[in-house]
Amino acid sequence: MGTLIVMAYPTTLFAKAADHTYVKCGTGNKAWACWGGKTGGKELRRGTGSTNRADKIAQPDEKAGIKCYLINGVCHQAANRILLSAGITVRGARGYNVSESLFGTYGRVGYWPCKSPFNKFPRTTGDLQECVPKAVKGVRQTPLTRALSVADKLDWQYIKGVLKIYEGAQTMLKAKSFAPAEAEGFHIKLFMHMAEHHLGPMFDKKLASKLRQVRLKTEKNRLKAETAFEKDKMKAKEFVNAINKATIDFQDEMASAMTPEHYETLFELKPGDQVILADPSIVSEVFDVK
Repeated sequence: MGTLIVMAYPTTLFAKAADHTYVKCGTGNKAWACWGGKTGGKELRRGTGSTNRADKIAQPDEKAGIKCYLINGVCHQAANRILLSAGITVRGARGYNVSESLFGTYGRVGYWPCKSPFNKFPRTTGDLQECVPKAVKGVRQTPLTRALSVADKLDWQYIKGVLKIYEGAQTMLKAKSFAPAEAEGFHIKLFMHMAEHHLGPMFDKKLASKLRQVRLKTEKNRLKAETAFEKDKMKAKEFVNAINKATIDFQDEMASAMTPEHYETLFELKPGDQVILADPSIVSEVFDVK
């Protein structure tokens, strides 16, 4: 099987913006943009998986079905979908844990036409020709397999739990109708699964209750903004500003709800080192907002 590599680079236009991530295969001859650029940056991690499947998931526009920016997700969720066959995520990118908290590992439920079902193509195998290393004359090519690290194995156990939550929500994810209460429950369930994974023994009932309360408040504010935008009661610039504000408020309230140690363990950021998830260059292109 081929190799899938997570690439990341900082969004330099705005200091608070999270890292942009994209995916490329091991030869470097094929990359998927994931709502942004697909050159440069540094390697975060790599895994072994079918590049044919990655390419199939990425179609038709290298966004992997993350249809509406800031509604269904950002570059992180698109990249995670493409990385599925390798069993890894963009973990390690600056701001990713905040992104996953608010958009999920593989994207949010959206109203029509911003539906974002996760098509996994489990029967697709093999590799793209451009992702297969060229044979060296006289040297027999042996398929390379990469041993999973302990961290990768733990990630895969976590991902399997995430996929189970998404699988249970398939009807909702595909439906043209939008059920706010059901969507709310789905996003809270994803976040609590994430928090338990990262915090481990620190995740007691008291802390769980505090974190759930903050996340629920943020979800209600997000859904309010999304609904207003969908019904043309909020302009694009107002929507982007509302999402950015909700993201900052979420981090502020989470920092107040737990110790600095808990916060850094959960978000891989120090309290006060805040990020926004709206890449200014993509916002400008998608929403025509300067």
